[in-house]
Amino acid sequence: MSPVPPGTPVAAPMPAAQARPRALALIALYKLAKTVACIALGFASLHLTRSDVVVRFDGWLESLAWATRHGLAMHAVDWLLGMGPRQYRLLGLAAWGYALLYAVQGVGLWFGRRWAEYLVVVETGLLLPLELWELARRFSPLKLGVLAVNVAVVAYLVWLLRTRAAREPAA
Repeated sequence: MSPVPPGTPVAAPMPAAQARPRALALIALYKLAKTVACIALGFASLHLTRSDVVVRFDGWLESLAWATRHGLAMHAVDWLLGMGPRQYRLLGLAAWGYALLYAVQGVGLWFGRRWAEYLVVVETGLLLPLELWELARRFSPLKLGVLAVNVAVVAYLVWLLRTRAAREPAA
């Protein structure tokens, strides 16, 4: 006796799980590294709400030779030291918000979830005009590198999504 009555539609067997593309794994790791950096920034910003920590931080930065030679580092230091406790808390909350977003993206990409690919395309793609504007305003090799990586990530994910869509039968 057959376990399935005759005439009952039978679902096609699931295709063997495809290996995650190596580039997708690298993008996931990139997003997870950004998660760690944002978490660290969030904690650091909370420590900077105390004035004694700010004074020690300022003294430590002034002792570093690179901090006095590089314009970008000095602008970042001046910006950080010019903030008050409320701004440090807001910076920390924003950093943790981005950490959550990057963690969701990284884990989703790691497990090959298509929604994560779309999320990364939308989030990263929306920030590209701002990155271009910032690069045009004040050029630096670091900004150019970040922009190049983000353009490559968006281009690859759009290509991957379109390739998969072309292979799937229309519903």
